[in-house]
Formats: sequence, structure tokens, C-alpha cells
Amino acid sequence: MDKVIALAYKDLRVLFAEKSNLFWVFVFPGMYALFFGAVFSGASKGPSNMRVIVVDEDKSDFSAAFVSRLRANEALFVLPREDANTPAESIDRAAALERIRKGKVGAALIISEGFGAGFSGWFDTNEPKLQIAADPRRQMEGAYLKGLLAQAQFEMMGERMGDRTWMKSQMQSWRSDMSDANDLGSGQAKVFLNFFDAMDTFFEDVNDQAYTSGLDQGMMNVGTLDVQKEETGQQPKQGFQITFPQTILWGILMCAICFAVSIVKERITGTFARLCIGPIGQSHILAGKGLACFLTCGGVIVMLLTGGKLIFKVPINSLMLFGVAVTCTATCFVGLMMLISTLGKTEESVTGAGMAIVMLMAMFGGGMLPLFIMPTWMQSISHFSPVKWGILAMEGAIWRNFSLVEMLMPCGILLALGAAFYALGVLMLRRARL
Repeated sequence: MDKVIALAYKDLRVLFAEKSNLFWVFVFPGMYALFFGAVFSGASKGPSNMRVIVVDEDKSDFSAAFVSRLRANEALFVLPREDANTPAESIDRAAALERIRKGKVGAALIISEGFGAGFSGWFDTNEPKLQIAADPRRQMEGAYLKGLLAQAQFEMMGERMGDRTWMKSQMQSWRSDMSDANDLGSGQAKVFLNFFDAMDTFFEDVNDQAYTSGLDQGMMNVGTLDVQKEETGQQPKQGFQITFPQTILWGILMCAICFAVSIVKERITGTFARLCIGPIGQSHILAGKGLACFLTCGGVIVMLLTGGKLIFKVPINSLMLFGVAVTCTATCFVGLMMLISTLGKTEESVTGAGMAIVMLMAMFGGGMLPLFIMPTWMQSISHFSPVKWGILAMEGAIWRNFSLVEMLMPCGILLALGAAFYALGVLMLRRARL
């Protein structure tokens, strides 16, 4: 054991002697935390200042009120602006689509004629009165815009339904449409006409307080439930809390790359061969490398954990389970480090192969992009990426409130993958020396 510790100490001194290694191991994960934490801090609020062109072909009072409501939404930057020199009428459908094609705006909203006619215009399934044209590269903004439009439409609907005079006019309009309908039998038409008569009586007899009492809270009254278990009295920065596992993963990945390169460097310079000739075996050398890599991963995790707690107030729901998660994750990538070190005969080839493997694992495992936005086939492939299981294990300890039993699957997978990577790496390294 003393030999292994001495070799690990030697590798740590070699690692810290090169300042470039210190950047990738310690500084890069911190930069990742700052960047992606800042991005995800506003993720719960959705996009901000989304540029949208509104083409009002209806030109009714209701469509104008609808556009004004959209302008009041902080998430939207509606064009043309009310104080712009170019009047709204000058931007037609063709001009709006042309701006989207050139990438100047993310989406356009076309309000067709008949939108202000009432319920019959809003829910016309044959010819939608609201049409969205979105940039193909910004489809998520288009989907978010649909939600904002639905919210504004429900709010406007609530206001209209609160106007009894307008509702009575709607009933009269529907009564005329029903009388002119030829595809309904006399019995069905009579049922609808009786319903309209009852609604007329209701609008005449009900008092204002009783009529508007059900509309005071708006058409959409939806609450949210927080699935996270926070520390008492603390309000963490959710973006940094959510991205904290990814940050730790990147620190561990950079440690694996650096130590993989150090192994091939010792093979090239002959240091590895001289160590094998000495009074120590190859198993001691590899165990020392693994221990040094594991200890470096631990140092990076402690540094990030300290910064996360002191600077970003990131809560850890269970320190014990967090220790289990990071231990299993670091063990897995120590094994991966051993495998990467055998993928080339030069520092450049190992670095290139290692970065390619790390990037693929990060992309498919949720280290760069959230898994939910990926296609189904990519989500299936993510099961083979240790990055996914490392992130899941650390999320379980940080904010998903996993129990010990729930931690067994991701941690077990990490340990199994680490053992397989390490065994394969040792086997390939021995064959390379023969």
C-alpha cells in the first residue's frame, strides 16, 4: 500500500507542475458553473424579449386589444412597436415571413379576418384565425409563443364573458346561424333554440355580483407545486443548484483526460517501463495512477462544493448520499481514464480520442443539453452514458430527495461501468507492452 501511495503522490506532483492541467481540472468546471448556472437561472421564467412580428389583418377593436395585451407581456418584444416610425399597417404577411427567413425575428403572428367576431371566430376549426410562423431553428420559441397566445386568449375570453351585453349579442348571432342551418333536423334545432332562450333569460335575471363571481379569478387559475426539498429558511439559486451535478461531472471528466494523457506520456518517455523494471509491479503503478486520479477528483469536488455552498448557496439535501454519489461517479471515470490512456501511442492521439469520447458521453448523457429536448432514440442511447447516471445520482442527493434504495441503481451502474472500463484498459495496456 505504501508503494501505491508513493506513486499516487508522485503523479499528483506531476499534475500540479503543469499549469495547463490546473486550468482544465479546477478553473474550467468553475467557468462551466457560472455560465450554465446563469443560463438556467432564468429557465423557469421562459424566454425573455422574444422578438415577434404581429400582422393584424382583422383590424378590429378586439384584435387591437389582443395585440396590446401581448405588448404588455415582458416575455415578448412585439414588432412593430407602437412608437415606431413605420406604422403597423405597412408590415403585411409577406414582409413578416421574409424577416423570419432572414433570421431577423424568431416568429410572426398572423391575426386573420374574423378574429374579432367572437367565439365563432376564435374556435373556427376550418380556418384558424391565429397563425404562427416560426424560424425552423427556433421551434422552441414558437411552442412557447403558442402558450402565451393561449393565455392571452383565455384572459380576453374572460373579459368578454364578463360583459353580459356582448354575451347576449353572441347568443343572437348563434340563434341566427342555427336557424339558417340546413344539416340539423327540426328536433335538434329546437333543442338548441330552447337552450338559447334559457340563456337569454339567465342574462336578464341574474344580478351582476352573481354573474361575475365565477370570473373573478380569471379563466386560467393554475398553481404550481415545488417537487424540491429545500433547506429550511434558504432560497437557493435554482439555476446553479440544477447545473451543479453537471459542473462536478465536467471536473471529473477533465481529471480523467489529464491522467490518461500522463500515462501515455510516461509510456513515450520510458518512465513507465523503468517503473515496471523496479521493485514494483504494474498493478502497483496502475493502482497509484487510479488513486491519484481519484484523489484529484475528490479535491475538485470539495472545491466546487465549497464554492457552491458559500457563493451560490446550493443546498445539499443529504451529504451522506452525496458522498456516495460522487464516490461512485469518480470511481467510474477513473476506470474510463485507464481505458482512454490505451487509445493511442502519442499525447495528441490520446487527447483527441479522450475528448471525443468525453464529448459524446456528455452530449448523450445530459452534460451539455437537457435530455428531455432530445429525440426519443437519443434518450434511449443516453442509458449507455455514465454521465447520465452520474448526474442522476448527484441530483438524487442534492435536490431530488432520493432514498438509499433509490440511489442503488445509478450508483450500481456507475460501479459496474467503472470496473468494466478499468479491466479493459488494463488488458489493452498489457497487450501494448508485449
